[in-house]
Amino acid sequence: MGAQADQVRDDILQRVQARALLPGDRIDEVDLRERLMISGTPIREALIALEAVGVIERRPRDGARIAALDAEALMKMIEVLAEAEGALAYRAARRIGPIQAEQLSEAARACLAASGPQPAYYDLNLAFHRCIMAAAGNEHLRAMALGAGNRLIGYLAARHALPGEQIRSARDHEAITAAILDAAGDRARDLMIAHVTFSDTMALDIINALRR
Repeated sequence: MGAQADQVRDDILQRVQARALLPGDRIDEVDLRERLMISGTPIREALIALEAVGVIERRPRDGARIAALDAEALMKMIEVLAEAEGALAYRAARRIGPIQAEQLSEAARACLAASGPQPAYYDLNLAFHRCIMAAAGNEHLRAMALGAGNRLIGYLAARHALPGEQIRSARDHEAITAAILDAAGDRARDLMIAHVTFSDTMALDIINALRR
């Protein structure tokens, strides 16, 4: 994609993350053209790219909408994300270097310091997970995790908005970081899988929270 299509894609993802666009919401292409001051071609390119990774759905005469998941589909996608993130944590524990270790520790500290009801936590959380992806050194696993994460972006943002979830997440990051720095691959993997996974009840809570 070109730079303008990237701009459109990032704008849509950021609005989903901020819960300005919810699952099932229609994407207003006129609004995109006016706000971003671009033509329809890069918008179409961005929508095609987002559809390819499952972020949006397009149907004839219905336009593009943010893809919505029911509880069963949400749980299955979370399983994919958890397994990919767990495998990345395992490999990070085996491969992380000194500079990456310091970056990971800083990212974990930033999450703990910022934990609270504020939108910035989502970006800090993403930075933490991307430190692990970089340390793991496996582009295929990284692509799998990023793809699942983009598919779930609205649901993950809603999860962090639930009471107590941000502090729980930040404390999980501390434990995962300790395991990686101890080169305890199995422990890092198990902690990461537990960190990402959630219950059927929470899945329903998240879906309900995303309803207007």
